[in-house]
Order: sequence, then C-alpha cells, then structure tokens
Amino acid sequence: MSKEEQVWPSALPEPAATGDDGDVHLQINLRLRLDEVAAVNAEVLRAQARREPSRGELCQLACRIYDARRARGKVLDRELFGEPAWDMLLALYCLPTRGYLMTVTALTYSADLPQTTGHRWQKVLQHEGLIERGPQGVDLRKQTLRLTPKGRSLMDTYLTRLFYCDTPIPPNPELAGG
Repeated sequence: MSKEEQVWPSALPEPAATGDDGDVHLQINLRLRLDEVAAVNAEVLRAQARREPSRGELCQLACRIYDARRARGKVLDRELFGEPAWDMLLALYCLPTRGYLMTVTALTYSADLPQTTGHRWQKVLQHEGLIERGPQGVDLRKQTLRLTPKGRSLMDTYLTRLFYCDTPIPPNPELAGG
C-alpha cells in the first residue's frame, strides 16, 4: 500500500440533529456484542464437533452391550431374546481385547449356545463374509475365529452410530454419575 492510499473506516450514519447520538452508540454496541456472541457460539460448535470414536471407545461400548446381554439372560429367559449371530459378532469384537482367544468352541460358549447351534451360526456368519477362521489344517474346534475386514467395518459403523445416541444403550454409569 502506498502512502497516498489511505484506509478510512466505513462510514457510520451521521446522527440526526435530533439527539439520536445514544441510538447510534446503542446500535454500535449491539453489533459488537452480537459479533462476540457469534464468535463464542462458533467456538462452542467447534468444540462439540463430532470426532471419530477411538477403537478403545467402540470396544468399551461393545463390551457393555455384551455384558448387558449376559446379565439380561440371568434375569429373563434367554430363549425369549435369541440373537446368536449378534452375540457372536459382539464377542469377536470385544472379548479379544479382554484377552480371550476366540476358538470355535469359545465363540459358541460366549454366545451361550449348544455346540451344534453355535457351529451352524458360525457357518452363516462365514458365508456372509463377516467372520473367518484359521489356521487351516488344525482341528476345527481349535481354530481361531476373527472378524473379517468387512465384519469389523460393519461393526465399527453400527457401534459409532450407537456411540453418538443421546442415551447410550446400555446407559453408561460413568456418565450418569454412578
């Protein structure tokens, strides 16, 4: 910018000769305060922006759901709520983080199923491309199972949606002050 160019503040309306000085100052102060409020609101929105939950947070949520399902089975007849595939997916998602090796037999037990039913559901989940077993050549009962990349991705997506529900299911006792 050269010395010849001058920067002038934007022109404010000239106060009327009728003593509107107070109104002009009020308008200016109001605009300044509104700008401050807008800046604070923008900062709050940035602070509350949704972030991707961590793998640990999703595993914690999956474990809470898994544990709640096990507790429900102790109170209510578990045959009323049969979802063996969901129980197996939850177990494969969260139990390895607790140190469990998920064999074919262990996965069946984790879903609280008879062995034949567990094997049948494992085949369904394999056919859907959600779980895989290995290593090949080992006795089937000793093969380990894990989520496929597709299965993990679908579980991540679902659990992320639950993570952002207004009321987590099951309720998180840490958030409720319990």
